[in-house]
Formats: sequence, C-alpha cells, structure tokens
Amino acid sequence: MGVIKDYGPLSARAAVFYYDIKDFINDNGITAPGSGLGSNCLYNTDNVRLYGGELELSLKLGDRFRATAAYLYQENSVSDTAYDTDFTYYLPDLLPRHKIKLLGQYQVWDNGWLIASARYVGKREAQKGETLGDYATLDVGFEQDMTIGGLLYNLKLSCNNITGTDYQEQAGYSMPDQVYAIEMGLKF
Repeated sequence: MGVIKDYGPLSARAAVFYYDIKDFINDNGITAPGSGLGSNCLYNTDNVRLYGGELELSLKLGDRFRATAAYLYQENSVSDTAYDTDFTYYLPDLLPRHKIKLLGQYQVWDNGWLIASARYVGKREAQKGETLGDYATLDVGFEQDMTIGGLLYNLKLSCNNITGTDYQEQAGYSMPDQVYAIEMGLKF
C-alpha cells in the first residue's frame, strides 16, 4: 500500500508492504558441522512474514537536473522449525534491514546526461551464521541519446564502485573494486 504526492518540482512516495507466506520453501545449504560436507536441502517453513516500508523523494529542477533519494526498511519473522540450528539459515534473514539509494542526473547538453548514484546497504546475516558488514558504493556515468539515419541510439559509459569499496553481497564472494562498462543500444 502506498501514496504518491507531487509538490511542484518535488515528488514524494511512501509505501508499506507485508507478505505472509505459508509453507515457505527454504533453500538451505545445510552443512554437517565439522565435516565440510554440504547438502543443498529444501524444506518448508510453516510461516514467514516479510514487512517494511519505503520512502522516496524525487526532485526535478528545470530540464537539466534530477535527483532521487530512497530509503528502505525491512524486517522478517519466521516460525520455528526443527531445522533452526546455528548451521542453517533462512533466506529472508539474508536481506539487509536498511538500504539507502541516491541518484543525481545533470544534462550537460541536448540528450547528454552525467549520472552519479550511491547506495548504502546495512549489515545482514549470511549463510552458516556469518554476518556481512554494511557498505556504501558510488557509481558514475554518462548517457547520450542520438538519432542517426532515423534510428535512436543510446550510448552509456559507466564506472561502478568508483571508490573501490571492499564488500560482499554474498558471503565468500568479494565484489570487484571497479567495473567499467560501455553499452550501446538501438531502437528501430
């Protein structure tokens, strides 16, 4: 459930969500303690609830500047099962409680945009009882739309994680320092 309200150049959005899932199928990499052996087990959890809220503000100043800020809070509760031990995990527990996203765009010339975005992800549980720390990243890029021969082209240049933040989205898999990309699109 949500609401959107415009205040001239400012747009605000607020939403709340609630999922009540019966017989949730959990994909659980259970490892027998001390053995190093895994057994990708699937089992039903009687009941999982996922709930939270989102807030978003968007600002548009003239035709050249746009900015968005968004915050997400999410929580979960899980019914007890026989598998609830310290060497198992519930998929909903792997979600961070807090997320923040910021996006800014500035039009430097006709259909040419400089783009910067940042995101913060709060600490969260990981498989087998680990905890992954919180992190923040910064991405920058440039996007240009152009028409050539009646066809619409889109060129994107970007660098993700420009600050080289050391973080993991999945336990045990470090993300690269930077990712550079060149993308070309065509609409006809």
